[in-house]
Amino acid sequence: MQPDEFDVEFLDLTDADAVADVLPRTDILVCLSLTTEQCRMLERCKLVMHNGVGYDAIAIDTLTEMGIPAAVTPVMTPEGVAEHALLLILALSKQLPAVQQSMKSGEWNMLGWREGSHNVSYKTLGIIGLGRIGKRIAHLAHAFGCRILYTDIVEAPAELVDAYGLERVERDELIAQADIVTVHVPLTDETRSMFGASQFAAMKSDAIFINTSRGPTYDLDALVDSVESGHLLGAGVDVFDPEPPPGDHRVFSVMNIITTPHISSGTVERQYAINRAQFANAQRVLAGHQPNDQIA
Repeated sequence: MQPDEFDVEFLDLTDADAVADVLPRTDILVCLSLTTEQCRMLERCKLVMHNGVGYDAIAIDTLTEMGIPAAVTPVMTPEGVAEHALLLILALSKQLPAVQQSMKSGEWNMLGWREGSHNVSYKTLGIIGLGRIGKRIAHLAHAFGCRILYTDIVEAPAELVDAYGLERVERDELIAQADIVTVHVPLTDETRSMFGASQFAAMKSDAIFINTSRGPTYDLDALVDSVESGHLLGAGVDVFDPEPPPGDHRVFSVMNIITTPHISSGTVERQYAINRAQFANAQRVLAGHQPNDQIA
């Protein structure tokens, strides 16, 4: 997979000696995070690429100041995150964690578990953020016959509105109407702490909350309170603040909150696709062209 003209080195950014050795001689850098101090060490770098799309942990302003272009690598991220969000929605709707635990304890409650199980088909799904991932969620939800609400600073293209029956509403209206709320936003000043106790209280009783975006967008303690109280049917969260969360946090003791360790986009197929795209982008830049998917 590696083109012949590249010499690839793997770097642990917590190893100060290795960082001081490698960054000054790096031509192309792929990373998940990068501090201002680390940016300053990039003496000959021609491109910094995020190994995905969420670049809030990279000091973009510093790179811009230094004249180093930055790019994301979105290939197959929408598919991975959307499938993971749907996995969480389906598992919560059918009480999968509790049913599995019951089976493993030797129970066979064929009729009892049906009482608390729900269809996803024909439910109202609310998408917070209709970017690449949100659009993919809409595509999957449409196949289930869902009514799809969305809120975003940009209106959806007319062809998507027609294809999926999308309805653009204000965030408060979406929260109040949706049976399932799924969050797909970058971390910005506007999205930080966008879900707290008041927002969870405003959601429909027995609604499901899904977050595969960024941990600081919601209040984990408030979410646990809302699920434990019985107001929300359940929640599926792949992101936390901090990451990892404390091992003794209450979230791990609530059966109908499914937690995953920030893995929603990660698949073997996606990583191979990302690697190919990154080498291709590096070749573009080294040949004197602007990078694909440039963010700064």
